[in-house]
Amino acid sequence: MAFAVWVTGCKDIETKKVSSDTFLKEELKNLNMNEVEEYPSFASCDSIKGQDAIYECFKTELALNFQRQLSTKTIIVESELNDTIWLYLSISDLGDLKIEQAEIPDTIAKQLPQLEGWLKDSLDSLPKIYPAHKRGIPVKTMFKMPVVIKVD
Repeated sequence: MAFAVWVTGCKDIETKKVSSDTFLKEELKNLNMNEVEEYPSFASCDSIKGQDAIYECFKTELALNFQRQLSTKTIIVESELNDTIWLYLSISDLGDLKIEQAEIPDTIAKQLPQLEGWLKDSLDSLPKIYPAHKRGIPVKTMFKMPVVIKVD
């Protein structure tokens, strides 16, 4: 009975050590931060399947919150209003929502100068927001949202 052992050296196998900084820089090149894997969400949207549907649920809940808060205000206007304002919103990696900017047409701004303040105050009544995620990590997101103002 013969028993053979073959031993080879590893000198022909080259390995390249990559520092964690280099690896991180390469990975960041591959990430498109404009796309997230999980959109921001409220607990009420948890049972919905599909990221697009979750995002629609989130925007609908946010719009309903604005509507509920504005409906509690006594609004007196000189003329009928039917226009759209644009809110630029950011959600931190901790789930904090902030109105970064509001584009309010002059027709609305003249008759409702306190509107932006009301919208900012309405954020306090929102339920907990779950931030967006990229590769399992919470990330800051920004988006633009239309709000239609109609007062007869």
